[in-house]
Amino acid sequence: MNEKIIEKAKLKDVVDNKKNSFLSKDTVSYLNEIVKTGFKERASDIHVKFDLLEGMEIKYRVDGYLKESQKLYEAVNRKVLEKNITEIIARMKILAGMNVAEKRKPQDGSFSFLLNAKNTNKRYDIRAAYMPTAGGETMVLRILENYLKDIKLETLGFSSQSIKMLNETLDRKYGMILVSGPTGSGKSTTLKSLINMLNNGRKKIITVEDPVESKINGTVQIQINQEIGVTFSEVLKATLRNDPDIIVISEIRDEITAEIAVRAALTGHLVISTIHTNNAIATITRLVDMGIPKYLILDSMIGVVAQRLIGKKCDNYSNHLDEHSCNRCNNGYDGRIVINEILYLNEEVKNILKKNELGEKVKKEIKELETAKYIDFSMDVNKKIEKNLIFEKDAFEFS
Repeated sequence: MNEKIIEKAKLKDVVDNKKNSFLSKDTVSYLNEIVKTGFKERASDIHVKFDLLEGMEIKYRVDGYLKESQKLYEAVNRKVLEKNITEIIARMKILAGMNVAEKRKPQDGSFSFLLNAKNTNKRYDIRAAYMPTAGGETMVLRILENYLKDIKLETLGFSSQSIKMLNETLDRKYGMILVSGPTGSGKSTTLKSLINMLNNGRKKIITVEDPVESKINGTVQIQINQEIGVTFSEVLKATLRNDPDIIVISEIRDEITAEIAVRAALTGHLVISTIHTNNAIATITRLVDMGIPKYLILDSMIGVVAQRLIGKKCDNYSNHLDEHSCNRCNNGYDGRIVINEILYLNEEVKNILKKNELGEKVKKEIKELETAKYIDFSMDVNKKIEKNLIFEKDAFEFS
């Protein structure tokens, strides 16, 4: 397949930049091959590591697991890559707008690639995270598909029942909706899918992000910059004065951000954000731990989505002769699918949460409530097993 990656970065190409002339044209092509292989492998992340003792390591996260790619070493000799790995990492830092000379501190940045394949241009945003190590350095590239307007909740794996509940939640004019889960559980993709559902041109949507991962047409996107004092709290205060209908916060990380989000939800705004928790009830507990009074949380919150990503069973799995017989999937897995837990906080559910300690007991009481709109992980997982979408062995901890 004749593919060519055309880079679009904020900075000029380093080959033409005298300041960065120590990087060769070969370095550019090597990085192109590394990223292009990530697209071919359907990877979510590319891990590049250099260690003075262990040497080079390039791995791709595919369907949740790290693996090396022979496709990369077929395109570029491994020894050649190892010889140029420090220059390749430097190239990544330049494209992502990082300080090339700084090797003592972690850095974050982003850049974009256009993939030209079969006469179709497809843009991908790349989020880069640099980390110095004891014996060298490491860079992780998160591949973010830019065309999130085409990614719908049903494509991600949400059931019709879950989507119906989310639509009902999004119909509310004010309140707070949180998407929760651990790192790498697809929270940002779900968040942007929710934004696209609301983005009809009739409402002003302001997003506050760190970093801005991909461009969303029809919204006002604001980048956090801690170094110059553009913090979440400062931007959110200013956002409230800019007449928004919907405020999207990339992540609630601390008490100040949580406090402003709750206040905005109570003063007539729809607030959508992500948070790192394991389930819907734990999300409320986390906000309480941040110092937000429980009664304010329940007054402001209208819905919680908790999610994970799990390997999706290949449609052709029953016809596999062995684990290498299918050129489409990865040992029986064909991408990943969302499993989710959704809690819609109506008045009856809020009354139960107000009266009881937050834990398994309250979860059971909510499930027994006739008017409750609640889908927990076990319900969603069991339906996906019935539909032959996932392997039962992978869903054991949720079923």
